[in-house]
Amino acid sequence: MTDDADDAPARADDAPARADDAPARADDELARAAEAEAAAAEARAEAARARADELRTRLHANEQGPAEAAPQPMPRPGRQTVAATTAVVTALVLSIALLAATGWMTWQHRQNVESHQRAAEYAAAARQGVVNLMSIDYATAQDSVQRVLDGSSGRFRDNFAETAEEFVEALQAEKIVTKATVNDAAVETMSADSAVVLISATSRREGRQAPEDQQQPRLWRIVLTMVRDGDQIKMSGVEFV
Repeated sequence: MTDDADDAPARADDAPARADDAPARADDELARAAEAEAAAAEARAEAARARADELRTRLHANEQGPAEAAPQPMPRPGRQTVAATTAVVTALVLSIALLAATGWMTWQHRQNVESHQRAAEYAAAARQGVVNLMSIDYATAQDSVQRVLDGSSGRFRDNFAETAEEFVEALQAEKIVTKATVNDAAVETMSADSAVVLISATSRREGRQAPEDQQQPRLWRIVLTMVRDGDQIKMSGVEFV
């Protein structure tokens, strides 16, 4: 009984103390609630900032346009692709070579044709020049001399013109008639404007007053230099060999 009586005043003293702690506990709970609310508000703010950053990133990407696609690595060609490419290149090279060869052959053929044509022109002019020079008739001596002058050029023409009158007088005085034929003509050298032509010719004098030995055919070898004079080919040099 004595102990219970002693504890009674002590419990009576603790009651006001617990009553004094109640407001403190309430304030502590309010503080924790406020901190939790503040933390939630901070999380919401952080989420809002993240959302805003994402929207800005998307807007910037739309303004810049779609990003260029990263270059894809080229696939390595297979054996069939390499073989096909080689075949195409080979065919192309062969085609170019064939075209070049055809072009060269065409050009060469054209050059040969033109060369043969020029040679034929020079040879024909040389034949006619020899006939005009060596076929002489005293009855038409002036015409014969004029034909030679018309078909000649350069120094040969100048020299022949200087002796033309004496030549006509000699023909008429001796009543000379000479006939000449060209046996063959060959172009030795040739350029675009001149040529050297070798002529083989035969001449024979005719008429009662011609010596008998001169009435026999006589063979001549003549080297003629032919030149182009305008649209004609004329003799510029005559050499009997």
